[in-house]
Amino acid sequence: MKKVFLGILIIAFVCLSFQVKNDKNDLTILVHLNFQKEPLVLNDKKYITKNKDTVTIKKMKFYISNIILEMEDGSTYKEKFSVHLVDAENLNSLEFKLKNVPDLKINKASFDIGIDSLNSVSDKFEGDLDPINGMYWAWNTGYVNMKLEGKSSSCANVKKEFQFHIGGYLPKQNALQKIEFNLDGKQNINIEVELSNWLDAISLKEMNSIMIPGEKAINMARLYKNMFKIN
Repeated sequence: MKKVFLGILIIAFVCLSFQVKNDKNDLTILVHLNFQKEPLVLNDKKYITKNKDTVTIKKMKFYISNIILEMEDGSTYKEKFSVHLVDAENLNSLEFKLKNVPDLKINKASFDIGIDSLNSVSDKFEGDLDPINGMYWAWNTGYVNMKLEGKSSSCANVKKEFQFHIGGYLPKQNALQKIEFNLDGKQNINIEVELSNWLDAISLKEMNSIMIPGEKAINMARLYKNMFKIN
């Protein structure tokens, strides 16, 4: 009798474990880099902004971090070690997965553009935080949150180049930007990044280089925050 009872318990445990396992899934997040509603093309294609700046984009890299999902039942999902480097030159970086997400509809999603102070001062120099990726300055300045480089005839320098390396984590230099969206019960996440929204908001004739943390970097970060939306 005891063996029968023990067998029933084992079967029940296996069934319960299977059910719990299948109540969670990997959620794929896709990032779409666009310029004027068309897929962004590096190096060769010329774009014209609303300020009549003709631009060619050479490089675009940024961090998505601290992803948090609010589920339909009110529970919260927080990704562990939530750091993803998006690089326009690396198509594989435009898709990543969140592990073990509850199989529920999502009401809200939030994430940061950049690296927070905790990760900026940590020693986790691996994966997407590895300095080899070209996104780390130094211990007192941290990581570059957003890097955009290109060329424009509007730029008032010899090489006609613009370079925006935006970052900083100290109290008066914190350029981190939080993005929040209502998803209304969606079960997938597509992050749309419309680069023209950023470049339409500035004049490359007047501003074509920010390479250090500070007030200018913070103001620029507030402008590029408007590039992001979720579909």
